[in-house]
Amino acid sequence: MTAVFVPRAEWGALPSRGPSTDITPGGGGVTVHHVGPSPTARRDHADCAGQVRAVQRQHMDGNGWADIAYTCLVCVHGRVFEGRGPWVRTAANGTAAGNQNWYAVCGLTGGSPSGYDTVTDALLDAFRWSIDWLRDSGGAGRGINRHSDHTVTQCPGGLSPYVLNGSLEPGSGLRDRTGTWPFPLGRGTAGHGTAAGAAGSGSW
Repeated sequence: MTAVFVPRAEWGALPSRGPSTDITPGGGGVTVHHVGPSPTARRDHADCAGQVRAVQRQHMDGNGWADIAYTCLVCVHGRVFEGRGPWVRTAANGTAAGNQNWYAVCGLTGGSPSGYDTVTDALLDAFRWSIDWLRDSGGAGRGINRHSDHTVTQCPGGLSPYVLNGSLEPGSGLRDRTGTWPFPLGRGTAGHGTAAGAAGSGSW
């Protein structure tokens, strides 16, 4: 299974208002996010680009940010939507250090412990592809962590076990969930994001 990259022009991105390029991702890596506490994955992939456009409009028009907050976004159908892209500072990780040292990849999923979107193999593959791309093209460090490793939040919800067991490490091929969600808020695990010993933090 191979992820498919969707450039900004293909999903209909609004022009960026010039976000900062002040980022040093070699000191961190990639932080994993999800959309929120309600199921949100689109059944039909034809609806995913519209979902990404809605996120961008909320971030730019609602929050007043320079662009969509995430470096890229991934859907359950295995697509990787280009967000801010490599070598651009994220606005997603919740702390100055988090945005300085970590890229942000958001799964287009959501939910609670009582009902979370299905985590597909295609979604996991898209995360792995994104992380590998950001290491290769964006100088990302080896860390993979969660929004909740940066600040007190439940994000990335049902994706947390896959971060913690190393499933998102490129080339791992792991699929099994480990651990129990929800995890305690504010675990303070920045620097210990994956089973591979990656350093990092995350945001919502």
